[in-house]
Amino acid sequence: MDGFESDLNIIVVAATNRPEALDPALCRPGRFSRKILVGEPDEDGRRKILAVHLREVPLEEDLELVCSLVASLTQGLVGADLANIVNEAALLAARRG
Repeated sequence: MDGFESDLNIIVVAATNRPEALDPALCRPGRFSRKILVGEPDEDGRRKILAVHLREVPLEEDLELVCSLVASLTQGLVGADLANIVNEAALLAARRG
């Protein structure tokens, strides 16, 4: 990535949810040929993400019902937000016995 040897081919795959925190030198023109922005998941995507995070969590209700309900109420949230909801709910349930 220093730009001195043009015969080397390097593929860099990276991801961030805070592009504003990246070093400007890393993001200057010519460094990367392609940037792909991944938006927020739709309701079906949130339902599938929740199903993954709830796999090992014991539930009193049907998994599909819980995923559908939470997915319908969480517009604008991404996978990390949904994982946090699952973790906080599990902790709260454990505290309440």
